[in-house]
Amino acid sequence: MPHTSIVSVRAVRTLLSPPDIPTPALLRARSIPNQRLVKALGISSTFVSDDTGVHDNFTREAKVLIGAVSVKEGWSRLVDIAETCVNKFLNAKSLDYATFVQSVTLSVVLAGLLGTDIEDLDPVDVAFVTKAINDRWAQSKSSTTLTTEVLDRINHHIIRWVPDRTNPLNLIIPAYETMWRVTAIAVVYSNRDSVLRDAFITYNENPTDDQFRAFADEGTGSQPSAEAIICERPFVPSIDVADIEEAHKSPLFGNDPESFNPMRFHASHAAPKRDQLYAFGHGKLKCIAASWAPPAAAVITAKIMARLDDVAFKLQEGPCIGKREGWEGWSIQRV
Repeated sequence: MPHTSIVSVRAVRTLLSPPDIPTPALLRARSIPNQRLVKALGISSTFVSDDTGVHDNFTREAKVLIGAVSVKEGWSRLVDIAETCVNKFLNAKSLDYATFVQSVTLSVVLAGLLGTDIEDLDPVDVAFVTKAINDRWAQSKSSTTLTTEVLDRINHHIIRWVPDRTNPLNLIIPAYETMWRVTAIAVVYSNRDSVLRDAFITYNENPTDDQFRAFADEGTGSQPSAEAIICERPFVPSIDVADIEEAHKSPLFGNDPESFNPMRFHASHAAPKRDQLYAFGHGKLKCIAASWAPPAAAVITAKIMARLDDVAFKLQEGPCIGKREGWEGWSIQRV
């Protein structure tokens, strides 16, 4: 089936929220390109289903989880969990940068959203699960011969960590898979810029919503972490790819859309409106975590930045900034 890349902001907006298209058709358009994830990760959620009942159940369950960590006490607990996870994995044997960020992020999702005991999260097991998820996601794009053995091993650990839910990966994958990449990229840019570093250190000390608004959206707005949203166009035999990364390079987003500018979406600037940030989709199927995920990623980033002080730990850069892959040569080193 032919693929068409959509890069203009107007066309992206129309693709993600076409006029007069019913929800079942939108669900189908989203689910068809994601069928590869059924075999790769055993997902059965709304992302791979056009069933409105599946969609409603997922949305309801996710809203409950997000609501619990959005209130004051829940948010404070999540902040503490993020700090505990960063410290836990800094003591792990491997300080490969991607493995570290993946392990911290998955553990925050498990402990913060799903109630897993952090003490149960053995670093070796967590590193296996994150690598396996990453590998199978990538392999699903080019291979149809994915064995069930690795998925069985993933689920063995996941079910042990989250024993009270059916197929926990349905909730884990959408919370974890993009967040670790947002965090990894935000840490790199902030580590290079003293102003951004200071902003995250301030946020680490005072992780409030007002403090967050100054910089956090940028991590999902203009960097390669938010690459594309893929849909089968309703009633048309083709697959359209909303190239979010390219769309966010439009002049609508300022004269320097490819630079890391955390103030780009701040309310005090003559900048694009927040509803023009398409990393979380748009319209009826916009990600329900669009308001929660950026502050959560910012908290994880801030907790990491607080430890990369060049006194105890420092970030050793590799040849180039990665995406889902491409982090070879990057590590966290003890000083």
